[in-house]
Amino acid sequence: MTTSVRRISVVAPDEAWLAALRRQPPHITVEQALASGPYLLTLPLPPGWNLLSWETVSPELLLQTELPHGTPLYAPAYASTVPAQPDLTKRPGPDGTGEPHREQAPPETPVYRHPQPADLHEDQATVLAYGRDIAQVASLLRARLSVLVVAEKPVVPHLWREMASRAGLRAEVLEEPPENDDDGEPEEQPRPGDPLVPVQQNPRQRLLARLRELVRGLNDDTVLVVQHLDLLAGGADGQLSPEAREVTELLHGAPERVMLAFAAPSLSVPEVLAERFSTRVTITGVPRTVWFRDDQEEQPLGRALVTVREAERFDRYDPIEFYKHVAGMNPVLLRQAMRYAVSVHKDHPAPVARDLYSTIRAFKAQMSSNFEVPDVGFDDIAGYDEVKAHIQRAIDIVMGHHRLPPEHDHLRTKLIPRGFIFHGPPGTGKTLFAKAIANRMNATILVVSGPEVMGTYVGESERNVREIFAEARRNAPSVVVFDEFDSIASRRSEHSDGGTRAGNAVVAQILTEMDGFRPEVPTLVIGTTNRLNLIDEALLRPSRFESIAIDLPNDEARLKMISLHAAKFGIDVSGGVDELIASALRGRNGDDIHSVFRDAFVAAHFQDPPVPPTPEQLGQIVGRLQRKRREQRRSGRR
Repeated sequence: MTTSVRRISVVAPDEAWLAALRRQPPHITVEQALASGPYLLTLPLPPGWNLLSWETVSPELLLQTELPHGTPLYAPAYASTVPAQPDLTKRPGPDGTGEPHREQAPPETPVYRHPQPADLHEDQATVLAYGRDIAQVASLLRARLSVLVVAEKPVVPHLWREMASRAGLRAEVLEEPPENDDDGEPEEQPRPGDPLVPVQQNPRQRLLARLRELVRGLNDDTVLVVQHLDLLAGGADGQLSPEAREVTELLHGAPERVMLAFAAPSLSVPEVLAERFSTRVTITGVPRTVWFRDDQEEQPLGRALVTVREAERFDRYDPIEFYKHVAGMNPVLLRQAMRYAVSVHKDHPAPVARDLYSTIRAFKAQMSSNFEVPDVGFDDIAGYDEVKAHIQRAIDIVMGHHRLPPEHDHLRTKLIPRGFIFHGPPGTGKTLFAKAIANRMNATILVVSGPEVMGTYVGESERNVREIFAEARRNAPSVVVFDEFDSIASRRSEHSDGGTRAGNAVVAQILTEMDGFRPEVPTLVIGTTNRLNLIDEALLRPSRFESIAIDLPNDEARLKMISLHAAKFGIDVSGGVDELIASALRGRNGDDIHSVFRDAFVAAHFQDPPVPPTPEQLGQIVGRLQRKRREQRRSGRR
């Protein structure tokens, strides 16, 4: 059973009034919210809705200047059914007339002490965005505690410099020394009888030699900085490489020295090595607000990390709305995306904020070899109205479209679904639904075949899962689809064979990743399967995956599918032809229905001689489809 969403479309005269409506407290009534400014409605408010709390409705906010000329608008007079016809060239008053509103002034824009930047470099953006994290790590270092920071590679050079500086420590940075340290002096030749010194040719060996020097030279005023601990000594505890063993021994051998190391979220560091560090700090994505350390002021990320020129370039840019489109990006990637967006639209006469968000989404997809921008919407899926309504409610929660009272805001993280499992027969459109969800969320999407996740070597499958989720967070809002989910998430077993252990480890890694989701970084995981009974029970808990059945279409859904595909391919199915096809295809999936019209279109346009898509031709195609199904059943393939 699904709950309908209370939707109203509210029209405002300008952006200032739209922003004012977004700031309305959630506990007031709909009537109070609409009476706070010169707002109109595209439809009369249903009886009794004026008494509902503002948080219980889902308002669509529109600008009056963007509506087609002559659009009927209604004043929020709750018993009225007579449309107001304002002059769209004038600023409307609260009664829907063309008279200007004189009693109320536009709401004031928040005043900030720190000006919006005129220019912003990547190092400045990183320090601003991660100010609180930097302060936390610096305080730990001052207390002579070693810290392991989990962060993405592009921000590491900017982080360690600021962390060491604020801690008041001199940084000894592990970097690969030059292969030939030629200062012009002739190299001293070994004398007879001197012990032979092995030549350090391997870059990792040179790093290890340099690490030994740095550890020996550390004192109370220095901090050892290892920018890429994961690359130097990454891996699992059970299979430590010789280099990882040596790094572990070196770092544990100097327990009194302060160390600052970094690792990427998608790469693992052996636990025995990670235990050398007193504290682990994870820094991912960007925060909703930016904290200024000099006077503790907080500003929206969309103001502090976006320059004046960039904000002015896109009409109706909203720094609050901006956040949900970049929540998973690191500050370096965010700044690159903004420069890219300005470059793309430099010759456009009047780009709007919607253009900016679409460009950012395309930029994220281009930066990833796996994620793409979906082009399938719910309108491309016929039928399944109840499933669509259920999914839409979940999307509203994921994207923060529903407001909560302040006393209940802490519950928001518990309301956000971690993911869905779409289960049902083959060909019912499970992956199509996932793409439509990503489109509705204005998100990027990655479709992964379950068997592709499983690796050949020990630990490879878990690493693949980590990398998939790390990339999903970077591309947020994003949707990750695991096709054939049962192949990687089947029930865990107590058997000790290698395949079982690998499968158990993958399920455990998926659980770890999903339990670590940040609610402000919209990432949705969808699994598709024909065999729900094989999925591990821990994944089917309501707090993790919600299972949704997508069954074979019923009579009404088949008719809608036939109408949709007939219109798409330009084939006439009037005169009851659609009902005949729907009846003949009872028990068939949406893919079968699509194939009927695809084959008819091909025959009409590519066959020689062409065969027009008459009712008789459609009947023959349906007949061939039925015969093929019977042959498959006889051969035992279905």
